[in-house]
Amino acid sequence: MIKASKIHKERVIQLLAECIDTNKSVNWIVKQDADRKQRIRHLIDYSFDACVDLEQIYLNEDENGVIISSMSDDKLPFLEEAYLTARFVLQVTGVDGIAKALRREDYINSFHPQDHEFIYIWFIAVDKNQQGKGIGSKMLKEIIDKSNKENMPIYLETSEERTLNFYLNHGFENYHTSEKEMFGFDLYFLRKLPENFDSSSS
Repeated sequence: MIKASKIHKERVIQLLAECIDTNKSVNWIVKQDADRKQRIRHLIDYSFDACVDLEQIYLNEDENGVIISSMSDDKLPFLEEAYLTARFVLQVTGVDGIAKALRREDYINSFHPQDHEFIYIWFIAVDKNQQGKGIGSKMLKEIIDKSNKENMPIYLETSEERTLNFYLNHGFENYHTSEKEMFGFDLYFLRKLPENFDSSSS
């Protein structure tokens, strides 16, 4: 894999936008109005800008697959974070949706570990014309290798059963499922602990 830089932004947005357009969790966050598709692109743009300088966005060599991830203790400078948050509200959720988005974030964070660092996967996507060729699996395995090498678990959430099965087939554990009443759909909480995991060394 290669680490994405700012020159890769449009390719990352293109890859993800076509893959998450019908994602239930994404559409729960994004304001559902005439600008919905553009708001999804803004969401990816926000995710890219939040992670690119932390060097946690990866493309495969042919730029047909992408993983956006972060480390749990990565923090942006205050002004940059404030700017991104304001942009997120205006372009993605709308002002009327920010309370809902914050409620979701608090709920998700309550199931993440507080006593050790972890790798968090925001998104993974493969060009629709290249799916079924093992590209996503190969990229994920590299993140798993990193997890094992650095003794850090991997955490993520998904609302899609196909994605759930993809991660389960790669050794992830579905350690919590939200109540349907929370979001109107099941949100699956997944993790994979590294081999010989020792939280005290994190």
